[in-house]
Amino acid sequence: MRRRDDGAIAVIAAVAFLPLCLMVAIVVDGGRVWVGRTRLQNSVEAAAISAAQNWMTRGQACSPTALGVMTTDGSAPASVQCSVTGSNTSGVTWVTATEKIGLTFASLVGRSSSSVTATTGVRIGAAGSAVGVWPFGLCSQVKAVSDWIASGMKTTASTVIRFEDQTQTCSGSVSGNWGVLDFNGGSSSNAETKDWVDNGYLGVVKVGDWIIGSPGAPSSSLDIQSIVGKSVIMPMYSSPQLSGSNVEYRIVGFAKARVDAVQFTGGASSRSIRITLQTGTITGSSSSLGGTNFGLVGVGVCSLDGTGSCT
Repeated sequence: MRRRDDGAIAVIAAVAFLPLCLMVAIVVDGGRVWVGRTRLQNSVEAAAISAAQNWMTRGQACSPTALGVMTTDGSAPASVQCSVTGSNTSGVTWVTATEKIGLTFASLVGRSSSSVTATTGVRIGAAGSAVGVWPFGLCSQVKAVSDWIASGMKTTASTVIRFEDQTQTCSGSVSGNWGVLDFNGGSSSNAETKDWVDNGYLGVVKVGDWIIGSPGAPSSSLDIQSIVGKSVIMPMYSSPQLSGSNVEYRIVGFAKARVDAVQFTGGASSRSIRITLQTGTITGSSSSLGGTNFGLVGVGVCSLDGTGSCT
């Protein structure tokens, strides 16, 4: 007898329909959970950074305003926990949130949602990068800096620091207390340096960068009286090497300083700047952590959903 296979495809389709529907359900609901969890993680990260910055600048830890940014990306967490350890100049902010993600197909078998959790830790510490940096780098080992750190960064003493000092090599091979830095490796003209004096260098300077510069006193034609009375972000260097206009300075940190007076006329050995070191904060996309703490602090993510250490 001849066999007929009419309807065989229908049988196969009927048999495959259930696992196919199951696969679609897993993909759709799994995708919803993945998207919801990613959105929650991004929101928690933004909230942790906002909370840390608010704590750092205003001394208010875990304020509702700072945590409120969590809902701007569409997240609707069922619970939020925020905690801090340490101080607002050297501490960690932790934010953890849990959200229920609605399920489409799983609800047919009695499961209407899936719970997801995200955690972020943000550390406050020495600024590791900055924009708007002043072109005069200061040796990190001058006595004024040592006294500032020894005081717990609380002294308000104003100090005169001469540009030239044959006894100060700052752990390198080049003498002097200061270096006039050429951030972009260009012609380093007075006009360009003057622009950086008034407005700061617009690029990002990082701890660990080697920057070309010139030791000794800057040109007496460089008038910086307009900056007197204002505060600047000062790059701190160590271990200068090579010589002449090709000296390289290694950036080890950043300090905030008020410029109280300048003396750019007269002999090179008498030219100087009077400064008062201050504490301060750096916020924004350029902010990162690293280097020696000279009183200027920023924030950086140290743990993202269990990855990374904040100790």
